[in-house]
Amino acid sequence: MPVVAKRMTSVDKLVDIACDGLYGRNWYRDATSHIDWVSYCEGWDRDEFAGVLATTSPRCSVVRNIRMSLHFMHHRDIRVVPMRGIRTSVQRFVDGKGIAGQKTSAFCANLSGDYSRVTLDVWMAYALGIDQTDFTRVASHAKATDRIVTVARVMSMEPAEAQACIWTGYRTRKGLNHSPFSVASEYYTARANGWDIEGCSIHAN
Repeated sequence: MPVVAKRMTSVDKLVDIACDGLYGRNWYRDATSHIDWVSYCEGWDRDEFAGVLATTSPRCSVVRNIRMSLHFMHHRDIRVVPMRGIRTSVQRFVDGKGIAGQKTSAFCANLSGDYSRVTLDVWMAYALGIDQTDFTRVASHAKATDRIVTVARVMSMEPAEAQACIWTGYRTRKGLNHSPFSVASEYYTARANGWDIEGCSIHAN
């Protein structure tokens, strides 16, 4: 474990990355506002919607994640989720059995307005200079989280805000576009299209 911790990106370097991604600081706050608004418009349970968005997020683009979740919440059709393991996670969540994964659990908390949690995904692994599988090790996950919390303290912001800045800054350095969590935009598009959400196959594997 110590070997993994030593080769993680330093706090100073993470702060530099975060500075490049400062425009992404409000990613989670904006996402929470969108989720609140769409839930209000549709009469959905806000926490359930956030949980569905979190459990459908692994190995999925931001846009597809939102579209799948909107489709599921509207039609309650689990077949919209293509991967069997993720379908199981979604079903477990809506059945009241909670969220087991560290990443999805933290992501759900962040989307629900808890900005003290730190979401660690593949892009954060890249930024930290480690393999994503290292997050499955308790000591490595704790060290990575501590790194982000320290960055947040240095930059006088919430841990989730610091994570969003690092995520955005690293992707910016790699030449990737900003990916806002535009739930409301996708929602109005879905409504305009009669809830036939383009790009969302409902055929399960």
